[in-house]
Amino acid sequence: MLTTGEEYLNELAGFPPRTFPSHFSCSATRLRLGTVLDRTELKWLYEAAFAAALCNIAINGLGGCGGRIKPEREPNRRRLEREFMAVRDKLYACAGWQALPPFAKQPVQRIFLRIAVNEDKLAV
Repeated sequence: MLTTGEEYLNELAGFPPRTFPSHFSCSATRLRLGTVLDRTELKWLYEAAFAAALCNIAINGLGGCGGRIKPEREPNRRRLEREFMAVRDKLYACAGWQALPPFAKQPVQRIFLRIAVNEDKLAV
């Protein structure tokens, strides 16, 4: 019998290949997260991972601005960062996350929750 987490990941696996839900499902299944996080906790991880992806796009100019960072878009970047931190904090406070050992949390953080500014985008 599948857990609610595994059922959720199976639902996401039904999305077309090369989409965010499909990629998330594949990675989370590989990490066996459906067996330790319930449906709600995985939804929070999904939301945090999606928010992290949007942050990476915004802070590195990977959206529709041709690789340029537009100063007038700073309020949007800040809003995305706040939304990411809010859902990430909700995930970090849940029982499933608290039960994960550090060796299991590290790949989740690296794969799903990492935000990085590309070197060529750093102010000098």
